[in-house]
Amino acid sequence: MKVLQVFLMVMGVLAILAIIALIIGYILAFLTPDIRSSMRPVVLSSEAVDSLNEKIVDLKKSVATAESTKTQKDIEFVMTEEEINSALVMMLAEGTLPAKEILVNFNDGYLLTYTAWNVPGLPLKTGIFGQIEVEDGKPKMVVRDFFLGKLAVPDEIDRGVENLANIIIKLNIPLEELRLTIKDVTIGEGQMRISAVTKAAK
Repeated sequence: MKVLQVFLMVMGVLAILAIIALIIGYILAFLTPDIRSSMRPVVLSSEAVDSLNEKIVDLKKSVATAESTKTQKDIEFVMTEEEINSALVMMLAEGTLPAKEILVNFNDGYLLTYTAWNVPGLPLKTGIFGQIEVEDGKPKMVVRDFFLGKLAVPDEIDRGVENLANIIIKLNIPLEELRLTIKDVTIGEGQMRISAVTKAAK
């Protein structure tokens, strides 16, 4: 009988510790990731949005010209922090993204992203330290670290986030429609440069 009492006491203590761990984890998940403090602010403007839209129009025209002349053409597309952040904030204002704050930094060889999600009952804040690689002529996000609040997350979560990010990239950047083969993606201070070549016309 005494053994049973000890067993029940131990199980009770473990249950209490598990509940405390869950509560702490729950709280930590909603805190701002440490990565946010290392990110620099970016000036936003409608002019930056217009600039990005103009670059996209020019890109489509270049691809169309290459197809009409049945020639391959080298193309470079440069996107700045101001342009991408301004466009994202505009999307937030329009309600097309389930978030209330997004910040992207382009650094020397890598990018940082911070997002405060706008999900009812789950005000999560996440951060990503990642790189862009080229695989089979297409851009691929490589997540080096994923941050969920101030929680330490296992590598399996990093891979899951990486897979999700690449699905989003494929859905929102339909390269097959543009008929482009990406050769290189270079991330520098404040900008990302994409080098590509138009696909040979059939």
